[in-house]
Amino acid sequence: MQKTHRLLSVLLGGLGLLLISSTAQAVPAFARQEGVKCSTCHTAWPQLNARGRAFKENGYRFPEDRDEPRTLSDLIETGIPAGALLVARPYDNENGAKKNRAFHEFELFLGGALNDRWSGFAEVEAEDETDFSPEIATGVVGFHPSPAINLLMAWGNYFWSDSSGLLRDGLRMTRSHVAAINEGFGGVDGGAGLRGARQIVSLYGRPLPRLFYSLGYSGVAGSVEGDEPKNINARLALDVLPNVTLGGFHVDGKNDASGLSFKRSGVDLQADIGNARVQGLFVSADDDLAGGGSESNNAWALQGMYVIKRGARPAWVPLVRLDGYGRNDGKDRYRELTLNLTHYFAQNIKGYLEYWKQLDVPTGESKADRVTVQVSVAF
Repeated sequence: MQKTHRLLSVLLGGLGLLLISSTAQAVPAFARQEGVKCSTCHTAWPQLNARGRAFKENGYRFPEDRDEPRTLSDLIETGIPAGALLVARPYDNENGAKKNRAFHEFELFLGGALNDRWSGFAEVEAEDETDFSPEIATGVVGFHPSPAINLLMAWGNYFWSDSSGLLRDGLRMTRSHVAAINEGFGGVDGGAGLRGARQIVSLYGRPLPRLFYSLGYSGVAGSVEGDEPKNINARLALDVLPNVTLGGFHVDGKNDASGLSFKRSGVDLQADIGNARVQGLFVSADDDLAGGGSESNNAWALQGMYVIKRGARPAWVPLVRLDGYGRNDGKDRYRELTLNLTHYFAQNIKGYLEYWKQLDVPTGESKADRVTVQVSVAF
């Protein structure tokens, strides 16, 4: 098995070098393909602005280019949108235990608009926590007949099609996960939170310019073959102002293996005020218990960040987030603080210092804390 993993690692690494070598400039893949700067779509990478959200929703094409003919040969001529992310974590101190995780993670991305109507995206990652064994983190096939109707077939989380707010773990600025989407609550949904990967088919789009919707059908998190899918999820997000988005969602599902049902409901907010961005999320969860009855737990997050720019691109981004969540039918309560200061050495190179601490834990538990230094380089 180890030999197989090593061979797969070599093949994936070789594929990444082959794909990346066609475009040697050290700028991320989609920016290379479209001939734009990263700041065109990002407030501060990986956070997206309105133009970046539109680019993703339209199958990796800008809305004004949606009706222009595009073929696979066009994609090849402009450079296949392939890229890599390298992550170093030279200092990581968790509860006094220090680690030098000098090379922490490697990610390989491949995707883009295949033609006028079809798109694809795949992400392979390997990190030290899994002995650098490569795995498919995300895989997506998209069909885009109109802005109002898009079909998504994916191995990803419930809300992969939407890029606003705190629901997308891949858009976070921090090492620490947003607790409201990381919590598994009662554990019925595969033991994973809203960020858990699953086999999912969904429709999404904008019937009105300011209204986004998605409706999905999926299996539980971690079920690679999507056994007996019984989960329905729905989301609406309204741009109440040009820079303010208010959303809501509901998930109603059943774990066929255990026969237990679960529900997740929530509201979220994202507001841009000048160079500041404020995001909030509240999640209510209900899970059946194996011995009968059910339990209810809530989780929330409130995050603020400010982009200090050097010209058109970000230079420094201070961020603060408070997370709260409950376990054991709300009897056990937790509160956590995340402080992060990110510096952008270039539009595709950033480093940060992060302090994370549990402010409140149930009686008898010790409070945890963590200090992390991380550097990320995207090609």
